[in-house]
Amino acid sequence: MIRVDSLTVGFGDNTVLRNVTFQVPRGQVMAVLGKNGSGKSVLLKTIAGLIPGYLGEITLNGQSLSSLLDDVKGNSARTDLSYVFQKGGLFDSMSVFDNVAFGLRRRGEEESSIMKLVTDSLTGVGLSGSEGKLPSELSGGMQKRVGLARAICLSPTIILYDDPTAGLDPILSDAIADLVLDIKKRQDATCIVATHDLKVAEKIADSIAMIYNNEIVLHRACADFFAAEDPYARQFINGEIEGPIDIY
Repeated sequence: MIRVDSLTVGFGDNTVLRNVTFQVPRGQVMAVLGKNGSGKSVLLKTIAGLIPGYLGEITLNGQSLSSLLDDVKGNSARTDLSYVFQKGGLFDSMSVFDNVAFGLRRRGEEESSIMKLVTDSLTGVGLSGSEGKLPSELSGGMQKRVGLARAICLSPTIILYDDPTAGLDPILSDAIADLVLDIKKRQDATCIVATHDLKVAEKIADSIAMIYNNEIVLHRACADFFAAEDPYARQFINGEIEGPIDIY
């Protein structure tokens, strides 16, 4: 479903990702771990087509990203991928309803269809009745759930989550993890989740990839990763100073 081959991404003389290769099978969740600034968000944004000029190949649902982007330029609809931003990524001046409906309107859905899809999506994330509120009237956790609703209302086959539990307390983080799993099941979606939250990663992931020094140094099944037999996994899980990961 998601295939990345020899991906290299840089900005000027700064290489952020180097020769990154992995696959995520249909219906599975891959969590991406790494230090702050390791390139997790850059990886997601590149897969989403938000960062041009990369080297290597990205294939989504059997189609190369470059051809999909050409379809976008030709005004061909592309609704198979949704991106959930770290801080919700909501439009401050729009109501919750209009935020969730944004993508649907861009692809030309009828308003009667939009009404049902938005209502169903908000109900699915536990926010029924919040349609008329502005983002400023919502808590951080509620804003993240609106972002989830906006993603799922497009019925994507691929969902990319950029640190969906950042800044949330453990209870809310666990609730968001449950939503990610529920959405995956309902949408039969293939997901990549960039996160720092080990509990969330252990709960939701089928496999875990770790980025360090611009590369994926470890990609294992979730249970194998948390067995902590690999030195990279062991140091990250235990928060140890000593190990292959330089803390500075």
